[in-house]
Amino acid sequence: MSHVGILCPNVPGHLNPMVALADAMRTRGHRVTFFLLGAPPSSIAEAGFEIVGLGGTVFSPDQYQAEIHKLGSLQDRAALKHTLAIGARAAEAVLEVGPTVVRAAGVTALVVDQASFPGGTVADQLGLPFASVGNALLLNPDPAVPPYFTHWQPRDAWWARIRNRIAWAGLNRLYAPIVTRIQNHRRRLGLPIPADISQVWSDTLQISQQPALFEFPRRELPKQIEFVGPFRLPGGYQPVSFPWELLDERPLIYASLGTLQNKIAGTFRVIAEACDGLDAQLVISTGHGVKPEALGALPGRPVVVSYAPQLDLLRRSALAVTHAGLNTVLDAMATGTPLVAVPVTNEQPGIAARVSWIGAGEAIPHTQVTPEALRAAVVRVRSEPSYRAAAERVRDAIQAGGGAPRAAELIEQRLGLGTCKDVERKGTSCIALS
Repeated sequence: MSHVGILCPNVPGHLNPMVALADAMRTRGHRVTFFLLGAPPSSIAEAGFEIVGLGGTVFSPDQYQAEIHKLGSLQDRAALKHTLAIGARAAEAVLEVGPTVVRAAGVTALVVDQASFPGGTVADQLGLPFASVGNALLLNPDPAVPPYFTHWQPRDAWWARIRNRIAWAGLNRLYAPIVTRIQNHRRRLGLPIPADISQVWSDTLQISQQPALFEFPRRELPKQIEFVGPFRLPGGYQPVSFPWELLDERPLIYASLGTLQNKIAGTFRVIAEACDGLDAQLVISTGHGVKPEALGALPGRPVVVSYAPQLDLLRRSALAVTHAGLNTVLDAMATGTPLVAVPVTNEQPGIAARVSWIGAGEAIPHTQVTPEALRAAVVRVRSEPSYRAAAERVRDAIQAGGGAPRAAELIEQRLGLGTCKDVERKGTSCIALS
């Protein structure tokens, strides 16, 4: 049995899929430990996994949580810059504390979120094999595609390639504090020094939660990337209470701005105004960013909850209105539900652009969203069958991708952890033979 360590940002959009992957690794007989900045989340302990803190005194849990909380109220470039500033502080803490605690835990391999940029250096310092996992949109740079923070569609034209290169160069400047910390640390250890952010990820295996169908055509896709689709627990998400008795017979519209950048209360009101008067019932999940009662009386009297059973509601929905977080979009695609995307920041514009590009919905930048514009988009997506047909094509690709079980199998194979061929399967676990 191998002991696999997981490094990822301590936020639900990264933790939830990593828990599903950890569960798949455990099912195959491996011990799994999470190494996290910030306060230990109860969801990890409740799932039966060990948690080891990473921040020490360099980036204390209280400081980390305060920075994450601040991120929830920021938008656009300010939010992106703040995200990467958190990444720079995280890099400093992980590089200083990570090797000691990972070594002490007795880990034999690491699985590192793409957004945990220094994790690969910890693995290299300790001589451990590691795999990179993209729980957000694929971060790998490629001048053939627009950067993930833009709303641009791919264009095979000279001006588009120049535009892309300029935007990627600007993003590299924002990455510089993180890359510099990693370079300096590796230089002191005599390790190979990455020239840019693309060289901090695994050269053995990089796994993406996206299905390949949900990615722009690329020219510089690393050969070690595998698209397997979303990571979900076999039984779906943990049960969430919901007032099902409030639903009526009208078609359902589900709206969520995720669990992180969701403190923009005005957007929830715009969504309610846009859906008021349509032959549909609106359900809003505020994601704990805004208390439902703080929204007051909304037009159309939608059902408003702080957290919702997302997959169950999406299966009943005619469409979803979303901030274009990857997990919400993939949940919608997995149920064949078309979307209207209102991206706020970070990689959300790029995800929304892919929703539009694949034909599974429409996108409106949140700075341009009005009740009238959103209503028009909702009406179009509801009434035109091609949007749902495109979402169903992505659904079929997700079902074929293999998800967390396929990712766990690839990690075993590429990192040399042994496979279930070496063990006797008993129930749902792999029990090592003596």
